[in-house]
Amino acid sequence: MQRVVIVAVTALIGLSIAAGPALASESDGSAGAKDGACPSTEARVVHEVDYVTDPTSELQRLDLFVPERPKPCRLVPIVVWVHGGGWAVGDKRANAATKAAMFNDLGYLFVSVNYRLSAPIGDPNRPVHPAHADDVGAAIAWLGSHAARYGGDGKQIALLGHSAGAHLVALVGTDPAYVARAGGNVANIRCVGSYDTASYDLVQRSAETNLVQNAFGSDEVTLRDASPLLHLDDRLHLPAFQVVVRGAPDRRAAETAFADAARAAGGEVSVLDAAGLSHADVNRLIGAPGDTRMSPEVSSFVTGCLGQSS
Repeated sequence: MQRVVIVAVTALIGLSIAAGPALASESDGSAGAKDGACPSTEARVVHEVDYVTDPTSELQRLDLFVPERPKPCRLVPIVVWVHGGGWAVGDKRANAATKAAMFNDLGYLFVSVNYRLSAPIGDPNRPVHPAHADDVGAAIAWLGSHAARYGGDGKQIALLGHSAGAHLVALVGTDPAYVARAGGNVANIRCVGSYDTASYDLVQRSAETNLVQNAFGSDEVTLRDASPLLHLDDRLHLPAFQVVVRGAPDRRAAETAFADAARAAGGEVSVLDAAGLSHADVNRLIGAPGDTRMSPEVSSFVTGCLGQSS
C-alpha cells in the first residue's frame, strides 16, 4: 500500500523555498492523472511516497516538489537528487528546499530520494551493497511509471547526487542492472551530475576508509561491482555527465580519472572545477540564493540535458 503525505510549504521542517512558486496543500495522495485526466497544475510538495510496492524500510520513500505548470497536459522533465552521508547517514530533506526552488523555477519536477543506509555502523544486519543502489534504481523505475500523475515526464530524468550520493548516481547511471531489476528503463536517465566523490573505484579506495568497508565489505568482486569506473563499458550509450573536481590531489586525481575514462568510453562529460570549495560547500551552494559557483554551472548542465521547461 503506497503511503503518501502531502503538505504545504510551511511544514517543510523550518526550511523556506520562498524563491520558488507558492505551494498548495492537497489531501488526496493520488493527486494526479486519473482516468485520462491531466494532473493538477498547482505547485505542491508531496512527502513520503513509497517507491517500492512492499518496502522493507521507511527510507524507501521519496519527496516530490511539483512546480506550477501553465499547461495541464504537458509533462515536465524531472530532476532527481540523491543525498550523501557515507552510505550510513543523511536524509532526503537536507538542503532539499533550496534545490527544489531552483529547479522548480526552471520548470522541473524535483524529487529527493531516501535509500537504505548502512547503519548502525558495524551492525551485522545493516543494509549493504547493492541495497543503496537498488533503492535509487527502484526510485527511477517508479518515476518512469508514476511521475505523470504529478505532471512529470518519467522518460526525461537528470540524476544528481552529492558525496555518497554522487557515487550512487554514477553507479546507477553506468550500470543498467539497478533500474532494470525494478522493472524500469535506464535510458530514462538522460544525464548524471556527480558532485564530489572519490569513490568511483572502490577497489582502490577500500583500504582508505571504514565507511567503504562498512557499506560494501572487502570482497574484491563486490567492490568491483560497486565501482562506477569499472562499468563504463556496460552500455552502448552513456548519459551525459557533470563531474566535480576539487580537494586534495588524490581526490582530484580520482575524479579526473573517472571523467577522462567516461570520455574515452564515448560519453559526454563536463568538469565542474570546485577548487577552493569544501566538500560541504559543493552541496550547500546548489540552489543557494546569490550563489555564483555551483548553481549556474549545475543549472546550465541540467537545462542543456533536459531543455528549458519554464
